[in-house]
Amino acid sequence: MITLFGDCGDDLIKSLETTNDVVDMEEKFCSVTLDIIGKAVFNYDFGSVTKESPIVKAVYRTLRESEHRTTSFIPYWNLPYADKLIQGQVEFKNDMDMLDGILTDLINRAVKSRKEATVEELEEREYDEDPSLLRFLVDMRGEDLSSKQLRDDLMTMLIAGHETTAAVLTWTLFELCQGDPGMLAEVRAEVDTVMGDRDRPNYEDMVEMKKLRLCLIEALRLYPEP
Repeated sequence: MITLFGDCGDDLIKSLETTNDVVDMEEKFCSVTLDIIGKAVFNYDFGSVTKESPIVKAVYRTLRESEHRTTSFIPYWNLPYADKLIQGQVEFKNDMDMLDGILTDLINRAVKSRKEATVEELEEREYDEDPSLLRFLVDMRGEDLSSKQLRDDLMTMLIAGHETTAAVLTWTLFELCQGDPGMLAEVRAEVDTVMGDRDRPNYEDMVEMKKLRLCLIEALRLYPEP
């Protein structure tokens, strides 16, 4: 999994090195975390970092609409023909239809190569070609692949699973850049010291990078909501 994070991180760095313009890092972090979710959960490369992705925009709009609905006193989305006459609801329906279509294609692709097994057998299996969570769920014996709960859980991972990580990365970078310059220098020095000439950390490295971990925790404390 760390290798996957590193590979997606490399794509992000390469995309940043090719521009001299001002960059919206929230959008970049959303793209890279979506790519990670795509590979880790669905074994699918969205390629959001390297190209403009309609999926990222659809996910972002869907999240904003969902958040707005939770604070609205009037369930305007239930009005007759709302998804045909109200622009925002038309867009929301189109976005959800697109995301649902993508999810259906990913599930169907995994089902075609299904190899059922017990949980114990799956835990012992080697997943070199497809180590995704979807592969595990599809191959689990007795799993109802037509279950609405399964689809809803996978949709939640696709839409909201990456945003929380992207948010904490955005706020951490924001605070490090606008705060004490010495703190940013200390964090970079810590990473260089622990990593040396290696480009991929292991679990022990993550534990040793205490200052970096504390910065992430402090960002969560300061900004508990995305």
